[in-house]
Amino acid sequence: MLSQEAQAKILSLAKEIDRIYKEDKRRPSGAVCDICGSGDTLAKTGVVYRVRTCVHGYELRKKDSPNLCHRHASGWAHSHSAYNWDGKRTWQEVDLHFAQYLANQLMRKVK
Repeated sequence: MLSQEAQAKILSLAKEIDRIYKEDKRRPSGAVCDICGSGDTLAKTGVVYRVRTCVHGYELRKKDSPNLCHRHASGWAHSHSAYNWDGKRTWQEVDLHFAQYLANQLMRKVK
């Protein structure tokens, strides 16, 4: 059984770890979305959503991954999961599917 003093020290350390983790998570990455050009902060709310530098389908090829904002990364994740539900698509097929996703996003912007 831990003493009250030991429990207090552990609780203090847990709070410090949580604070450091949350502070680092909110730190801007400096990256911008390859589709819309938005950065890490939403202008309306000031909330920080890091631009993701490794998105679904590119976990094994991180250097080839597009940088996507929270909104576009979420849309891509949904599209990729529906397309590659069993994980058996080749990296070329994933790249072609991302090109189609990108074209669809750009067409939305034009309309």
